[in-house]
Amino acid sequence: MTEKSHTLLVLGGSTDQLFMIRTAREMGLHTACLDGNPAAPGLAAAHLSAPIDFSDLPAVFQWIDRQEKIFGGVSTMGSDVPHLLAAIGARYGWRAPTAETGRLATDKLAMKECFVAHGLPVPRFSAVESGADVRRCWSEWGCQRVIIKPIDRAGSRGVLLVNDDQDIDQAVAHAAGQGLSGRLILEEFVPGPQISTETVIGNGQAHTPGFADRVYEGMESFHPQIMENGGWLPALCQGQELEEQVVGLVEKAAAALGVNNGAAKGDVVVCPQRGPMMIEMAARLSGGDFSEGLVPLSTGVNYVRTVIEIAMGMDPDWKALEPRQNQVVANRYFFPCAGTLEEVDLPREFVDREEVVKVVISYQAGDVIPVIRSHGDRAGVMVIVGDSRGQVQDLVDLGYEKVRFKIDGRWVTGKPQQ
Repeated sequence: MTEKSHTLLVLGGSTDQLFMIRTAREMGLHTACLDGNPAAPGLAAAHLSAPIDFSDLPAVFQWIDRQEKIFGGVSTMGSDVPHLLAAIGARYGWRAPTAETGRLATDKLAMKECFVAHGLPVPRFSAVESGADVRRCWSEWGCQRVIIKPIDRAGSRGVLLVNDDQDIDQAVAHAAGQGLSGRLILEEFVPGPQISTETVIGNGQAHTPGFADRVYEGMESFHPQIMENGGWLPALCQGQELEEQVVGLVEKAAAALGVNNGAAKGDVVVCPQRGPMMIEMAARLSGGDFSEGLVPLSTGVNYVRTVIEIAMGMDPDWKALEPRQNQVVANRYFFPCAGTLEEVDLPREFVDREEVVKVVISYQAGDVIPVIRSHGDRAGVMVIVGDSRGQVQDLVDLGYEKVRFKIDGRWVTGKPQQ
């Protein structure tokens, strides 16, 4: 990388990308940001920016070509756009996913077929178009529950868990309506603990510094939507053989998708009978708190920096991914009822505690909170650290008790299952 090519282009300027922009600046890099929302905070945080929809590739190329700066690479956090990174990287010769990786990572059916072709364990799955297709597959599989998803959405949009035959046709219609193409995938629901991972790949090496237990307890009230409520670090299986099995699986999955330089976000379920199985994988860094807050708080590792080094053509500092601490960390979300938000009560006795690292509310007074059906609808998040899971759980419970939302004249909490 020449001295003149020290500018990183970040796709997206929402809160999901701010941490990448800040990290790049701390590394001494110049930053550029594109986002179609003129009010996106990343546009102001970057050295160079423009309110351009980064999915409009001709406009992106035209803007890049007009700049005097020589860019060194492109990346993002949270945005499921490896196909766009691939197109931009290919045009300018930057490290980025290949077009094939972009295709596989944004098509859940093609992704599962790729995993099977490489001998990786996955829950049973099939493309479906109708309720009849769902009934046929479900009968053949003989499992208790199935999941219907659009093949091309993220953030749990359109994902439904089906327990009963009478719910099938409505679930098919809902999932098809939420997808971009209308194409659907049916998956066997595999009961068991779920683990979120993030792997960093470059120069023929793969490291998995992101490793957390996913939380679904108490989320039954959202059925048939499948809603996750944050996670725990460190995961219960860390330091055990199961951790090695999961890490080996997600690193093989990243290789199967062709992720050679960058990040891969894995979702794994541990089946009691069949062991770890790949649910899906994104060819990107996660948004939210995972890579920005949870992993650095728990381990002292900022692997977003390593992903930036890879994107910019630098030699990664792999030693920086070695854990320097082992702190218990949890994040949990707020799920108030639907209605017009009038006020939020954030008691200082809770938010000012040293262990409460973050409390962020996603809505403002006057906003209408929808019925929560996907991760994007959640009303906020809290991040808490402590010396044990018991201590952190007590503070999570306190947060759900103290943080309150006044909705349509009634005070409620954000705890699931109100």
